[in-house]
Amino acid sequence: MSRVTPHQLAAALGLPPPTDEQAAVIAAPAGPTLVVAGAGAGKTETMAARVVWLVANRQVLPEQVLGLTFTRKAAQQLTSRIRTRLARLSG
Repeated sequence: MSRVTPHQLAAALGLPPPTDEQAAVIAAPAGPTLVVAGAGAGKTETMAARVVWLVANRQVLPEQVLGLTFTRKAAQQLTSRIRTRLARLSG
């Protein structure tokens, strides 16, 4: 099965490319993952990209994903980013 890379997915969605560290998280093997990063490091962006990458590569269905964040603001941003990008992919 051909896999879409994080960089290819970002380009297809018209988004800035992920850093090498973000791309490693986005395309990490399935399983529980802990990512520790400081404020403004792109955690919410990376989480959104990971979900969209998993869906684009047919590893999960959108309804199989649970995203946990520490703030309501981050949860709203995460939801909005994922829904918008999945809509772009399907259209």
